[in-house]
Amino acid sequence: MKTPGSKSVQTVLKVSEIQADPELFPIPGETPSSEDIRLLLEKRYATESGRLTVSLEQDIIRIQFRPRSVDVNAEQIHAAAVRLARQRQFEPALEKWKQAVSVNPDDSEYHYHIGLVLYEQKRYDESVRSLERAVRICPIHYKAHLALGLSRIKLNRHDEAVRHFNESVRLHRENVLGYLNLGAVASLQKRYNEAIEAFNHAIQYNPRESRAYLGIAKIYVHLNDTEAANSYFKKVIELAPGTPIAEFAGKSISESKAETAPEVLQGDRLAALSKGTGFALAGNYTAAAEHYQVYLRHQSSDDFAWYLLGEAEIRKGRLDEAADDFRKCVRLNPKKGLYQKALGTVYHFQKKPAESAECFKRAIELGKIDPMVVTLYGIQLLRMRKTDEAMHQFRMALKKNQNNPLAMYQLAYAYSLKHENKKAMEWLDKVNAVEFFAPIKEHARRLMNNLK
Repeated sequence: MKTPGSKSVQTVLKVSEIQADPELFPIPGETPSSEDIRLLLEKRYATESGRLTVSLEQDIIRIQFRPRSVDVNAEQIHAAAVRLARQRQFEPALEKWKQAVSVNPDDSEYHYHIGLVLYEQKRYDESVRSLERAVRICPIHYKAHLALGLSRIKLNRHDEAVRHFNESVRLHRENVLGYLNLGAVASLQKRYNEAIEAFNHAIQYNPRESRAYLGIAKIYVHLNDTEAANSYFKKVIELAPGTPIAEFAGKSISESKAETAPEVLQGDRLAALSKGTGFALAGNYTAAAEHYQVYLRHQSSDDFAWYLLGEAEIRKGRLDEAADDFRKCVRLNPKKGLYQKALGTVYHFQKKPAESAECFKRAIELGKIDPMVVTLYGIQLLRMRKTDEAMHQFRMALKKNQNNPLAMYQLAYAYSLKHENKKAMEWLDKVNAVEFFAPIKEHARRLMNNLK
């Protein structure tokens, strides 16, 4: 017997966090309205079955999913499957959940649990298929996204795994397992700055998460920073005495070549950095900057900490200070494309196209060739009246991501400057045809009206 959907899934987000999310709004400084955010989230989390609503109240966003219907018989079968799974009788539990799906195929929980059992049985391809079905039905199911990431790691699809881990922590900010896995993948790919940031997020939400401290310790070992590595290994031993990871940490502690600072001072440094990350996550960039500065007074050679401080200063609207911080990053680690991108972005907002173009060019040379960097490089060239060179960059950006409305718009604008209005209109039509919400569409409509 089916009844109207009474099972619901809800997540609560903050407007400030969504505005600062580089995947949703990739250009720092964008200030989308509440209506813009609502439309974007409705489009992003559209369900193929059931009903999803997005509501905003001041700085709070509530996203709620309700299934199309709930079947009483299927729920009874589901309850029996849960009991079997708790007894680790996975095969009979799997059959029960498949039976529940045959009765009501539109319940995401059944598909989610099938995916978990298949993962436990090391049937990772099948696990992915069931979990994908779960998130198509309920796109805000953060646990299903997390499980999808784990299954994809087993299949060596690390980039896809990262996408799902990011979605999982976006939907549930206190998802420590999501951050741990993001840190693990970034470490594996030698993206150490991103890994440290992910592990620090885990520590912010669970200050006793020894695995996060261990992850950071291992990174500092790779970076040959014995003092920093030892301080994190000691923290692992403090938090998890008598455990296998504490034993590993104890064996990993090395003698530092430099004079060791007092233990309390080292602890204060780490606490300041972690607290700064926490304040940044909460949208309190003033407090974040203050804590980063405390850390940097003792650890001024940490290029990534300068980067974090620069990001906080951008969010506070202090572009000159952010530029100074990013210039320090570049001096400390001139081969990091991320820092060139950050400095180029600040120069972009300061309307310094020559300086910005040089930074983006250097970022690209260092391998930071994501579509946004290429697009912003093109914008600087356009500002410098190097129209043909700019158009080449916009085309390159579109080769990397054909659904890049900012590059489409800028290419259209470049054509309009060359008085090739027909081609400009063709690209503007493509901007407006983009299925997902994009603030640049309003600019496209204005340019179209000017060209008519």
